[in-house]
Amino acid sequence: MEATLTVKGQITLPKALRDALHLKTGDRVLFEELESGAYIITPLTTDVQTLKGCVSYRGSAKTVQEMDAAISANAGDAS
Repeated sequence: MEATLTVKGQITLPKALRDALHLKTGDRVLFEELESGAYIITPLTTDVQTLKGCVSYRGSAKTVQEMDAAISANAGDAS
């Protein structure tokens, strides 16, 4: 795959590469230099599993039905 560098120093990653890396608009990527001088591109996306436990909740567990009811009851409440 090839890409062309613009006068602003930007490139557009080919669609096949974006698809293979599961990249979408706004995603960030990391360029890492290898000892050989080559570079690898790594998507900087956060897996939702890494967020587990980042917010504490002390109440009782809620069922999906209870959550749906709470969402419906407060839909449109933009306060």
